[in-house]
This record gives sequence, structure tokens and C-alpha cells, in this order.
Amino acid sequence: MIKAFVEAAAGISTMWSLAAFAIAAVLYLSVGRRTGKSNTGVQVTSALLLLFAAIPIVGSLLADVYKSKPSIYELRVTVVDAQNTPVEDAKVWSSFGGEPKRVAGGWQFDIPAASVPADHKLTVYASREAAFQKGQSEVTLGTDFHPNTTIPLMHPETTIRGMVTDEKGHAVEGATVMVVGYGKEAVVTKADGGFELPAHAADGQQVELHAERKGLPAGGGWYPAGNAPAEIMLKGKIAVNKRG
Repeated sequence: MIKAFVEAAAGISTMWSLAAFAIAAVLYLSVGRRTGKSNTGVQVTSALLLLFAAIPIVGSLLADVYKSKPSIYELRVTVVDAQNTPVEDAKVWSSFGGEPKRVAGGWQFDIPAASVPADHKLTVYASREAAFQKGQSEVTLGTDFHPNTTIPLMHPETTIRGMVTDEKGHAVEGATVMVVGYGKEAVVTKADGGFELPAHAADGQQVELHAERKGLPAGGGWYPAGNAPAEIMLKGKIAVNKRG
């Protein structure tokens, strides 16, 4: 009988079919035991067939568990400009570290699940230094192992400050100063001749200023946004400027 079962099992091609055969065989042998036809060989055969039945079932369950828990997050990053057009020449990095690889439409970070921070959050950064543009996006790594994020690039908010002086270096009070193109944001200097305006540009980017005061020629020029003070000098019939 054992030989017959083995020969029958040898003709089965799939593990699930083998499991079904084993279960059916065990049932058959169990019936035999109840009718008094059982012996030691039958018992051994039953044990082996039960083992055959369990192998594909347990193996499949373990495979499903393994597949349900990927070990790598594949984070896709797309960088866009003010017109929402994808940017290809940006520099991209993350708070996690690691070098991103170029993929179609952007970049990808491969992040081992075991290395994810306790709060499952990281920040991705992008910049275009030549265009004075920067951006960032915070990402939470959860159950989705193929997350996507988009980083819009923009000019960081900065100011431009300085003072208006006359040809002798004295502060000019009551001068109107503006960033060219943003006249509604113009300010009027006080006794110290100082001013501060939204630059509408990134730190270090050149900004055109215009200054005027009744009784004096208008002046202005190009100055860097940021902390370097700009000095606008109103002199005689012409206006010249120098960077402070």
C-alpha cells in the first residue's frame, strides 16, 4: 500500500495538488483504521502524508508574510519650477543622507526600512544655485514602500536694506525707496536715511533699487539682496551708487 501511495504522489506536479492528495490519502487511511485494517505501516504512511500536506501550506504562508514586508523604501522625488514644469538640473538631497539615483522624471532614494527614523519622517531638499531657487518637502514613510513627493522650487524670502545719503555722506531723510517693479511696497527714509524692503530675490541675487527725494536727482542701481547693506548716494545733477 505504501508503495502505491508513493507512486501516486510521484505523478503529481504541483505542491498544492500534492497537499490535496496527502489529505485525501490520510482520510482514506483513517477510514481503514476504523474498519480494523490499520497497521504500523499505515500509521507511518499517514504521518508522512500529513507532512507532505503541511509543507506547501506552511511554505505559502511564510512566502506571503515575507512578501508583505518589503525591506526597502523606494522614494521618488520630482522637482518642479514656478510653472509646475519638471526640473532636470536641480541638486537633490535628504535629511536621511545617501545619494539619490536618477530615474525617469526625477530622482529616487532607496532607504532601508531598518534605517528609518523613529518618527518615520524625513525631509527632502532641492536647489538650483544658479537660479537662486530652493525648496523642500517632508515625507512620512509608512505602509507605502513606493512613496512619491514633489518639491516646488522658489526664491527664498529675503530683504534688502541700506541707507540713502547725500554727496557728503549725510543721511537723507524723506527719500522714497523701492525695488523696481514693486512700487507699492516703497518706503520713506527717516532721520537715519535707512530703509528695508522685501527683495523678491534670493540671498546674494542682484536687485534694482530706485530712490528719489524732492529737490534732489533720483538715484539707484543694482545691489545684492541679503545682509550686505546698500548705500544709495544722491549727488549733484547725477546719482551714483556704491555698495556698502
